[in-house]
Amino acid sequence: MPLRLGTNITSINAGRHLNRNSGDFAKRVERLSSGLRINRGADDAAGLSVSEGMRAEILGMRQGIRNAEQGTSLIQLAEGSLNEVSTMLVRMRELAVTSANSTINDTNRLSLSSEFNQLSAEIDRIALSTTYNKTVLLTGFGNAVSHNSLVSTALDDFSGISEISVNGAPAGKYVFTDTSTTDNQVTLSLDLPDGTRLEQSIDMGTNLDEDGGKNLVATGTTFVANFDRLGVQVILAGPEVSSGTTSKLLAPTAVDGVITLENPDSGDTASVSVTAGQTLASIQTELNTKLAALDSDSFARIDADTGELQIDSKSLSVGGLTNLGFLGANSYYDGRLNGKSFTIEEGEGGVLQVGANDNKNNRISLNIGDMRASGTTLNLTGLSVANLLSSRGSIDRIDTAILNVARQRGDLGAVQNRLQFTSNNLNNAIENLQAAESAIRDADVAEEISAFTRAQILTQASTAMIAQANALPQNALTLLQ
Repeated sequence: MPLRLGTNITSINAGRHLNRNSGDFAKRVERLSSGLRINRGADDAAGLSVSEGMRAEILGMRQGIRNAEQGTSLIQLAEGSLNEVSTMLVRMRELAVTSANSTINDTNRLSLSSEFNQLSAEIDRIALSTTYNKTVLLTGFGNAVSHNSLVSTALDDFSGISEISVNGAPAGKYVFTDTSTTDNQVTLSLDLPDGTRLEQSIDMGTNLDEDGGKNLVATGTTFVANFDRLGVQVILAGPEVSSGTTSKLLAPTAVDGVITLENPDSGDTASVSVTAGQTLASIQTELNTKLAALDSDSFARIDADTGELQIDSKSLSVGGLTNLGFLGANSYYDGRLNGKSFTIEEGEGGVLQVGANDNKNNRISLNIGDMRASGTTLNLTGLSVANLLSSRGSIDRIDTAILNVARQRGDLGAVQNRLQFTSNNLNNAIENLQAAESAIRDADVAEEISAFTRAQILTQASTAMIAQANALPQNALTLLQ
């Protein structure tokens, strides 16, 4: 090897190795001091991208658990109030039963009526004062189905629907398509404001019985049509399940009879005589005259599609229908829902974000109905125990209110249990995702210690070799002596 003074190649070579070893040494020191394998994008660009996404998802899941815990607190608050509402309804029923007894007179009933009215007012007060973070819970929380039959024609007690429940369903008008009377299928659709149509069909198949040439839900049973992609569950009723206040007559009766009508609040009565073979239109005309005099909301009509005589007695007590062949009108048979619709009204709150991402699978919907005494769920408006007849009429409506409160509490309990399982699942997912993120991002201490020791030795050796290389040119001085 030539001996040159201008350029010390050996020193340059040793310096190059020193720089590389020093860089590797600094990297190992950084990883050991931070505990991370990736401290900057240059360390592992792809790994950094993946691990940052995982970190964001983990933090979202942790917040989802907190959201679920807060949702549980909200549910417990609402159910605690509903427990008191249920207790008051039971007491109101007791007062109604007491007042329905002939051993007391109307003067005695004044005291009962006073307590009855106070309890009704207290139910309203509790509903209005039950709040979570300044949000009222018991006057309607989350999207809810409108029970106004003028808005939701599917809930007019003639379509065969006994109940509609929603779970994350968007607000809007939902329309049934049920054109065939033989295919055992029903379709539900919603047109969104942006022009998108959401649609799902349910095939009921062998769940319907054939009776008189029609496919219908079996007598005394119900069928749950679960439109899960829309977030809607529809309960279809068979005969003798949920007629509500409606009745129907399919053809002129073969016997004579009398339909009796009574307004339990006023005590007014009326009757309509029906003769064998009398036309449905004639019966309708006579009924409407008497119904209008007792309750302006009640009516009788001839259905344009089925040709049957339909009666909705509303608050009136009606007798004599069974002997004439009237049936409960609110039962489903194939084709009955065609063109019927219901509206879901947008409400405040009602959505718990229990996941890290923006899609419906990361949210749980919570719906609480209007639980005021004057609301559509309890429907206690106009109840009275001031006289014998009104007391008797109050019992059934209070029974329905008690059932509705119990059902609402059951729904809240179901969501609460679901939130517990959601939290458990999120904790498990966080653990596994944290392990995956750690494998990408965290430093392997054993590996880094070995690499650190190697870099440290090589750095010291490189430094010593530079010193030796820098001494080589001095050998040229011996040639000058």
